[in-house]
Amino acid sequence: MPEFTLTALVPWVITHGYFILFFATLVEGPLVTIAAGVASGLGYYNIVIIILIAIAGDLTADIIYYLIGYHSRSLIIERFGHYIGITKERMEKVGGMVHEHFGKTMLAVKLSPFIAIPGLIAVAASHPSLKKYIKISLLITTPKSILLALLGFYSGQAYIYLADTITDGLYAAGALTLVIVVIYVAYRKIFSRVAKNFA
Repeated sequence: MPEFTLTALVPWVITHGYFILFFATLVEGPLVTIAAGVASGLGYYNIVIIILIAIAGDLTADIIYYLIGYHSRSLIIERFGHYIGITKERMEKVGGMVHEHFGKTMLAVKLSPFIAIPGLIAVAASHPSLKKYIKISLLITTPKSILLALLGFYSGQAYIYLADTITDGLYAAGALTLVIVVIYVAYRKIFSRVAKNFA
């Protein structure tokens, strides 16, 4: 995969199929979902399938983090967790939050761009039930995936409109890049703020 920027991902997404997109969402779900939404807006993919792939990829990644956290707390997390930001103190804090406010903890962790992976592993290390974990994860993942895919989709539609109304294709491409960057920055800020409110 090329450098992880949204503008680089859009052409990459366009040249690959649905199957590869699923695996890409496991690595960088939000960026890939927005980029795939842009590709859908440009007519390359079906937006409903993109949304379903985004949800499936996000949920699959969450289950992987659950299995890591749940089954390897003593072996991996307590011995090597500090390398990825999971300390014993954080584990105890997350454990208390998980048992008292499971839904709010999951929401804060999943919407925080920088702590999602270690946070989900730490949540799973507190041994919640898999059924409850999947249910809450799905409730958070579904609207988030729909929102990101639609943001990308309407960015692609905006590009088509701009390309039809602006004769110079370079200006249209620049405008699309600007719209995509603004959307992604807004996404990071909004979800970071929501996560802080629930932390």
